[in-house]
This record gives sequence, C-alpha cells and structure tokens, in this order.
Amino acid sequence: MAETRSNIKAFRLVFIFYLTTILLFTLIYLLPISHLSRIGVIDSVFVSTSALSVTGLSTIDISRSLSVFGQIILMIEMQLGGIGILVVMSYLFLMLGKRLTMSNLLLLSKDQNQSNLRNIRSLAFSVLLIALLFEFVCFLVSLFVLLPHYTNVSHAVFLALFHSVASFTNSGFDLFGNGLLSYQKSKWFVLTTAFTIFFGSLGYPTIMEYVFSFKKKKSLFTRINIRMHFGLLAAGALLFFLLEYGHALQRLNLMDKFTNSIFLSATARNGGLSTLPLSSVTMTSLMILMFLMFIGGASSSAGGGIRLTTFRVLIAKTASVAKSQEHTVIKKKNIAEETINKSFLIFFSFSMLLFIAAVILSMLEKQPMEAIIFEVLSALTNTGLSLGITSELSSVSKIVLILLMIIGRIGIFSMIYSVLKLKASRTRYLKEDLAVG
Repeated sequence: MAETRSNIKAFRLVFIFYLTTILLFTLIYLLPISHLSRIGVIDSVFVSTSALSVTGLSTIDISRSLSVFGQIILMIEMQLGGIGILVVMSYLFLMLGKRLTMSNLLLLSKDQNQSNLRNIRSLAFSVLLIALLFEFVCFLVSLFVLLPHYTNVSHAVFLALFHSVASFTNSGFDLFGNGLLSYQKSKWFVLTTAFTIFFGSLGYPTIMEYVFSFKKKKSLFTRINIRMHFGLLAAGALLFFLLEYGHALQRLNLMDKFTNSIFLSATARNGGLSTLPLSSVTMTSLMILMFLMFIGGASSSAGGGIRLTTFRVLIAKTASVAKSQEHTVIKKKNIAEETINKSFLIFFSFSMLLFIAAVILSMLEKQPMEAIIFEVLSALTNTGLSLGITSELSSVSKIVLILLMIIGRIGIFSMIYSVLKLKASRTRYLKEDLAVG
C-alpha cells in the first residue's frame, strides 16, 4: 500500500491548505465585526474547524453570538468545506486564465478522494454547479415555508439561504436557535431538507454519472453508493419509525411521524440538523444513529464517516474470508488488494481514534458515557449531532474534538502522510502461521 512521493506530497499539501484556511477564518471570527458577544480563541478555532469540516458542532450559539457579517462568513466557510477548497482554487486559476497542471489535478484528486485523474477535471467543473442547483431548490422551498413566520422579508431570505447551504454541505449549523424543532410538522420543509442532506452526502461523481450518462451502464462505485445510500436511508427510517412511534414521535400525527423518521435517517448520515430532541430518543435508536454516523456518506461528497464504499468492501472481504475464497468480489468485480487494505486501515483508524478520544474525554468531563461517545463520534465523522454537551466541554476536550474534525474532513491518509514519514521497506521475511480467534 505504498504511496508515490507525488501522492504523499499531495496529501501533505491538502492538509496544509485546510489548516491554513481554518486559521484564517478563526482570525476573521475574532474580529469585533464578526460577533455580538466576545468569543474566545478556542471557541473561534472550534467554529472555524466545524464549518470547514462541515460538521456543525458548536461551542457557542451562532444565532446569538455571531453578527450578520459573522454568519455570512460562516456560510462562505461551509460552502468552501462542502465543495472543497481546492475546487474553489481551481476556479480562481481558470478565471485568471491559467491552466490546471498535473500537480493541480493531483491535489484536486486527493481533496475530492478520487483515484482517477481522467475524471477529476470534469468533476472540478461540475461540483460548484451541482451544489448551487440543489441549494437553490432547497432555498426556494425553505423561503416559501419561512416567509409566513417572519415579518422581515430580508431576514427570511437570509435564513433560507443559510439553511440551504447548511443542508447540502451537511454542515449542520442553524440560525433558528432550537435546531429544526419548530418546523417538525412542516412536511415540505422536513422532506426538502432531508433530501437535500441526502443528495449532499451522495457524492458529486455519482450525481454526475446519472446526469450526464443516464442511459449508460453505471460504474461499480456509483452502483455501490446508490444501493447502499437508499438502502440505509430506508432501513434507518423504518427502524426509527417503529422504535420512536410511542416515544420521541408520539405527539406527531402519522404523516409527521413518517417524515420525521425519514429526516432522522438522512441526517444521521452526517447532516447534523435535527427535528427532534435527541435526548428524547431511546437508547436503541441512539445506537442505530451512531452506526449510521460511523458509516457516513459517499466518497467525494459532503458526508463524512468511513464512507459507503469502505463499508461495502469490508462486508465483501468478511464474506470472502468466511467462504474461504481467495478473491474479494463485488458485483462480479474483483476488488484490488490495495483497496481492501486501505478499507481496513480506515476502519481500524476510526475505531482507535474513537476509543482513545472517548477515554480522554471521560477522564476530563463529568458527562454520561453515552453522551461522550456520541460527541466524539459526531466530531470524527463530521456529523454535527449532539446530546447537548458541546458548550460545556473543557478547553482540552474542545481541542481533542477539533483534531478529530480535521482528521474526519481531510481523511486518514492525509493525516498519516502529513504527520509520519513512512517509507516502504523492501525487506522480505519468512511467513509464519498464527492461531487467531
């Protein structure tokens, strides 16, 4: 699983780009024009990291602490995080009349988690267009729902715009103050937001294949994403409907129970917004929620987690081992050994980071263990859902979550190659059989 020097350099540059951008926006949030009440440095870093990593966790109430200017800056940073900093930079290059070199394309491929350089140029051109199209549709529906509730039209327009960006980029921030609890009975608003989140975590390459190559046979990557994405959405919605029918959903009518179940299943895949108080859901639903958060969305999407293809490869490899098969096969395609190794590295790294961070926070915080694990998982998978402990955390715990959000956004490989100097060894050793299990 050795990487070339150019790949390692690209991973490191991606890490530097994102870290620099986080610090730049941190400084902007610290400016007097950006906030209504004083914000500490750690809180500014936390909000900046959360926005660029499209997570949505916040140690402050952004609807009250940030000024309109600060909220606009936050919206811009969410958009940057959702479509990728390097995609935006590529547009700037083209506007200046410069061509995208191979090194530029390599950086874009690492930022967008794509291995095929032939597709990355068309992907870079389409990302912004796709994002703006979905956000525009969400904006129109949201504005239609919000206008009757606000006498100030410009404020309603801004809320709808902010909400549409937060939904498609899976950022999870809101300016309503209580999440989306006030709109849980608004079917159009709930369903539109749910499907905007859903398509935001479906991935740009998958959407592009269906838009530009609808009649052609779809790639294995797209087929896996579509089937798993819809399958997990349906399974999650059904389970939440059955489990919460007489609990968190009991005060809603049948149709609202159904729409809110769909929303909870969609937002669990890194949406970060919620129409229900998560403290009211059963422990079983909370565990299912964490399972969906861990899997996350598709590669090259605004979603986080270990990603759909990673999870599918792990299932296929487990099945092949159980059947004593030599090769790992998905849809009559033999999966490369390097892909399998990377999938297990991602799964193991996420599991270890989750465990270590949860242990650290459990020593520092006097919070229920399930709330700590949920918070850590939410940060690492860039989900943004919380059981309400984010603002109560100590500075050290906030720093831990900041690191997790960065890792979750730039990816395990960017972090590994940015921190460690790994060299492939040419030494070969004798094989040894070990008893396991």
